[in-house]
Order: sequence, then C-alpha cells, then structure tokens
Amino acid sequence: MKRALTLLLLPLLVATVPALAQQQAQYSQYMNNNYILNPGTTGVEDYIDVKFSYRTQWTGLEGAPKTYYASINSSLGKWRSTPKRTIRDRRRPFHAIGGLVYNDVTGPTSRTGAYLSYAYNMVLTPDLRVALGVSAGMQQFAVDGQQLRFFDPTTRAASAASRVLDGSVGLWVYTSNFYVGLSGAQLLGNKLNFSYGPNQMGEGAPGNTLKRHYFATAGVRVPINDEWSLVPSVLVKAVNPAPLSLDLNAKLKYQDLLWAGVSWRAFDSAVAMVGLSYEQFTLGYSYDAGLSDLAEYHGGSHEVLVGLRLKKKAQVVCTNRFW
Repeated sequence: MKRALTLLLLPLLVATVPALAQQQAQYSQYMNNNYILNPGTTGVEDYIDVKFSYRTQWTGLEGAPKTYYASINSSLGKWRSTPKRTIRDRRRPFHAIGGLVYNDVTGPTSRTGAYLSYAYNMVLTPDLRVALGVSAGMQQFAVDGQQLRFFDPTTRAASAASRVLDGSVGLWVYTSNFYVGLSGAQLLGNKLNFSYGPNQMGEGAPGNTLKRHYFATAGVRVPINDEWSLVPSVLVKAVNPAPLSLDLNAKLKYQDLLWAGVSWRAFDSAVAMVGLSYEQFTLGYSYDAGLSDLAEYHGGSHEVLVGLRLKKKAQVVCTNRFW
C-alpha cells in the first residue's frame, strides 16, 4: 500500500509542492540552532558554534524527505568570556560571520543550498543586545527523471536542475534570560527555469517560484532552582498560500548538562526530544509522531543534531542557556 501510494503521489508532489506548500526543509531541533532560521543569531554565542544535523522524515514511506545540513558561525570581536575584556569592550558592538550548507531530498526531487551570513551586534543595555543579520547564497532545485516511475513503463521524464540566487534577513533581540527573533527567507522570490506538470513547462509556470517564508520566535529561561531550569519557546511560520504554522516547545534542563523536551506542531505532529552538553560537545535527538491523516502511512520522523563549541584560545566556553 505504501509503495502504491508513493507511485501515485510523487508526480503530483513534483508539480505542486513548490507552489502550494512550505518549500524549506522541516526541522524539529531549530531551538538548538536558531541560526538555520535567522541570520541575526550569527555570532551571538561566546564561541565558534558548529552544528551538523541529519533528519529522516516519515520513515517507511518510499521517497520521504531526508535533510542534511552543516553550519558554523562566530563573532569577530573580543569574546565576552575573555577575562581581560574591559567595560568599554563589553559595551562595544561587534561583527559576526557564518555559513550554512544543506541538502534536502524528497523522492526524485532535491534542494541544495549554500549561504554566507553577516550580523552586526549592538548593546542596548548592559544585559540587552540586538543583532541584525543578512545571508546570501545560491539554491539549486533538481529533478532526477530516472527516479520518476509511471504506470505506463514506456513513459520517460528528463532530468533538470535550476540554480538561483537567494537571500534572507533577520532581527535577534536577546538577554541572558530571553530572546525574540524575526526573519524572512527566500526574499528574492526568484523563479526557477523549469516546472513539471501538464502545461507547466518553462519559466513563468505557477509551480516554479521560490515562496517567501517568514518566521517569528521567542523563548525564555525560567530558573526552577540552582540546578534545574525550564525553557518554553514558540515559533510561528508563514508562507503564502499555506496555512499559518505554530510550534509550541518546552525544554527542561539540568545544570546545562542534560535536557529533555516536547514540542507540538499544530495539527501535524508531536515531538519528543532529549540531549546533552558536555564540555565542548552537544548531542540532540528528536522523534516526531505524526498527527495528520498521513500518519497511518509512516513511522514518524527522526532527527539527530551534533554540535561543537570551539575556542579560539585557552579560555572558558560559556554555557548553553537556551539551546
């Protein structure tokens, strides 16, 4: 049944997903790496932040999405944990840079991107900062015609790929106890130079435009005692013409060493998460249980996140308060 369903749906997905649904990859552990959604977070931590992630979605469903990414970002100024930093240094704005590469594969279609980011981080009060970030890069959307299968075995489809420039912007406001972020992705709204589907060949077809995505997020750290803290957060995603998406999250942390969390993606999935941070290493795992009508056809989604907190020289690496 699953194989037959995939054979029926894939040609439709190739033609309609770019135009009618969220085009960017789905993540469950974005609160552990807000950089993938908001370039304003570039360099906000006091270390070189390196992350690797692998996500397999809707396991058991042939051709289901699989996503890989690697990211790195760091401030360019003196780090706040450096003992010799003066009061003037702590109040001085700083620059930050970063980079992201990813590959998102769904059946015969794939989306690959590479981006560089820059952020300017300013001090509003001794504990309140605001960062403005931009990212620019290239995105490729490709279809492997050899993987397309039809009920008529004589039917063949050509492979094609299209590359376009892409960009995003982000605002990040944060203290040691909360954060608020706003960002927009695929803001250039470029058109791919191909589209599959009946009477939809060529540039200008309705299924080949990169849709603008908008994200709003916020989180707060609530100390329970000296060892435990609770970190609730929320994410709202908007992309026309898909309905508004809402994520509600909560993480319980022990001494910035171990954490466990849950997330509810409105009417789509419930997520369980666990992780640990030890010295310069972080590891996170999440499992999504589907809540939609598609849930009966798959075994949920898995996501693994590995992180490194690298130091430029011998000094204390700050703790990971939020993610």
